[in-house]
Amino acid sequence: MFMHESTIIWDDDQIPISRFFNDVYFNTNGAIDETRYVFIEGNRLFARFLQHQQESFTIGETGFGSGLSFLIAWQTFKQFRQQNPNSVLKRLNFFSVERYPLSELEMIKIHNKVISSHDSLSSLAPKLRDYLQGSTNETLDDINLVICFDDITHFPDFLQRQNSLIDVWFFDGFSPAKNPDMWSASLFKQCYNLTNKDGTFATFTAAGFVRRNLISAGFKVEKRKGFGIKREMLIGSKS
Repeated sequence: MFMHESTIIWDDDQIPISRFFNDVYFNTNGAIDETRYVFIEGNRLFARFLQHQQESFTIGETGFGSGLSFLIAWQTFKQFRQQNPNSVLKRLNFFSVERYPLSELEMIKIHNKVISSHDSLSSLAPKLRDYLQGSTNETLDDINLVICFDDITHFPDFLQRQNSLIDVWFFDGFSPAKNPDMWSASLFKQCYNLTNKDGTFATFTAAGFVRRNLISAGFKVEKRKGFGIKREMLIGSKS
């Protein structure tokens, strides 16, 4: 599902900025490395796949954006399946939310700019766009991607209807200062209740009120060195 109106402003350095939140989607230099560092390594995702003893594994994400985090999670799962064909884990569920979906042209521009030099990702991106376009011929391998095109406040109810607890969270909204609803105590409490007993989370931010809201919700929270020049980020678990 794509929007027809523009949701992005490109600044002089060709960095995409949300015109609804006046915040960057990501820095186009190092976006892939940062996504892997924060969400894949922060959640020890490959190790979690190896340890998982059920047929499906579920990721919940707050903010689909350009789909970059999804593409990298998909790539990671493909690598896992190729290396572990006999694993009991066969399927990845990926549930996300996006209030302002990008237009197809915006997504193509971001994908061309950010992932064109990464062969495995650039081969997945057109499949994702065709899937979002509603192509009946496109499948996403062993991935079940479902996006809630609504406000973040409706995401917990949406997740409850999926009848699947979350194993890993990607908390990936815009800056807490510019999009506080994505980081509220009430949202985190509902996310905690929807998390599997061994579930984990990772997020790029280490903002004080975000950390306090996560702790208040029940999560065990740790600080980790941030990516690049960012001093800190947060990771944690339910147990």
